[in-house]
Amino acid sequence: MINEKYMIKIRKKVLAAMLLAAATLLPTEAFSINRPTKVFMFGFASSFNDSMVYLTDIQTIDTAWIDTRSNFIYGRQDFSYQFAEHLRSNENPYPTAIIVFAEKRKDIEKKFLKLRKRYTNPKKGVFTIKNIDTNTFRFKSVTPDTPEATYTKEQLKAAIKKEKDDLKKKQKEAKKQLKADQKAKKQAKQKAMDEAKQRAKELKNNKQ
Repeated sequence: MINEKYMIKIRKKVLAAMLLAAATLLPTEAFSINRPTKVFMFGFASSFNDSMVYLTDIQTIDTAWIDTRSNFIYGRQDFSYQFAEHLRSNENPYPTAIIVFAEKRKDIEKKFLKLRKRYTNPKKGVFTIKNIDTNTFRFKSVTPDTPEATYTKEQLKAAIKKEKDDLKKKQKEAKKQLKADQKAKKQAKQKAMDEAKQRAKELKNNKQ
């Protein structure tokens, strides 16, 4: 028979996990301000038609925009499209392009070397890497079409603070609601058990 104390411990862990999930699974619009910052970026592309892969130099984007909630760069698809269009016009008519970025130089260098190593490893397949230098192709900044693109530093700071405060409030409400739901579920379960015991008791008395 399973130890009751052990089951209580398990239930507490499950409840804690559910509370954490409820706190994070909020609508994305709850906190979605883009902040301007400098990033480092490189592009990578390949094609199903051949073993050639394309890799740009690491480039500096002086003004990029990062979503303060997801930490994704604004216009990621636009950056990828820029690189794909360059390749379509000059190198390969059917490229599949992506971009990789980081806010720190050392981080982007690690990602760059890791990706390059993957495609120079014979065990992973035989690929030919073609470097696309900055004299050949350079990414252009992508500005969001959202209000914060026109904010002053003070306005942007205030907007980010407000969104953070709103997110904390929604997380608190989600935790409170989940606890209330758990309590109601527990009470309903206990009521059902009590009713079952009562019915069993009545049946036993009737047989006597």
